[in-house]
Amino acid sequence: MKILHISDIHCNIGSDFDPKTFKKGLQLINKQEDVDFVFISGDLTTNGLLKEYEMAKERVDLIEHRCIIVPGNHDERNLGYKLFPEFFGIPSFSYIIDDICFIGLASSEPDKDEGHLGRGRHELIKEGVSKQKALTIVGFHHHLIPVPNSGRETNIIEDAGETIDILISNHVPLVLMGHRHVPFGIRLHETLLVNAGTLSCTRTRAHFGNTFNIIELNDEMVTVFVVDVSSGKMRKMIEQDFSAQCYINHFY
Repeated sequence: MKILHISDIHCNIGSDFDPKTFKKGLQLINKQEDVDFVFISGDLTTNGLLKEYEMAKERVDLIEHRCIIVPGNHDERNLGYKLFPEFFGIPSFSYIIDDICFIGLASSEPDKDEGHLGRGRHELIKEGVSKQKALTIVGFHHHLIPVPNSGRETNIIEDAGETIDILISNHVPLVLMGHRHVPFGIRLHETLLVNAGTLSCTRTRAHFGNTFNIIELNDEMVTVFVVDVSSGKMRKMIEQDFSAQCYINHFY
């Protein structure tokens, strides 16, 4: 299976959104072959406004692969939480895709930067794990642990401890997140925590630039690559060998 993981598009009328960078990223995304789906981990808009949702929908519709989308904290501003289902579907869900159970969760709350999952969404994780065929993947917007190179930590999800406990105790091997505009991957026990950077927001950090992730999975291995939108170059970030229980981290 091949998954493209993009995040933090930040469509808006002002300076947050870079249309030229989005166009470059879109070309790289659409050139990818044998993609099973694209996961967008939130912040499609900057202020959750109707015009921004319309912009985001127009641009997401240009992606030539199936898209699975959860909202970010910016998408829930200014009543944006009421617009998200209208434009992109239910914000929390569980899908079976081939041999994968993908659980998407809305970690955002209206007009707050902080995230929260809560008992109901924790139950979705447990239910998804119980009906998995081979591999469970969980995706949401906020990060579970501090992300290096992303500035002072202020808004990890409020119930991060309980969420990590649920993921580890249920042996969830892969969690996909965004929010901090920096690509990052780390192993926590048997679980890979993977953040995507920002695809097209102008608010990038240092030299990280605009990026998206490519995730390749088979029966033995999960490998995560980072693609730099500006250069088109790809480099390995992290991989996990299930068969040998060998975990290799590739840090920036």
